[in-house]
Amino acid sequence: MPGKVFECGKCKAIIRSGYPQYAIEFAASKRGAPVEEILDDFFEYNKHILREEPEKCPKCGASKEQLKLINEHD
Repeated sequence: MPGKVFECGKCKAIIRSGYPQYAIEFAASKRGAPVEEILDDFFEYNKHILREEPEKCPKCGASKEQLKLINEHD
């Protein structure tokens, strides 16, 4: 799942979702752990990053149409 960064057009909050696949694969190979475990740990330690793309702004509740994609990474 590629990671994405959105900016709310209403409150200007920066919202991150997903993860960089290459980083997860690298961590799994170095740690000798399954990818699922690495993903669980990633989201546990990065609570400000959403697992799924947001349907609305988590800060002000603005609709998805007001969230502008400003960056995407693999």
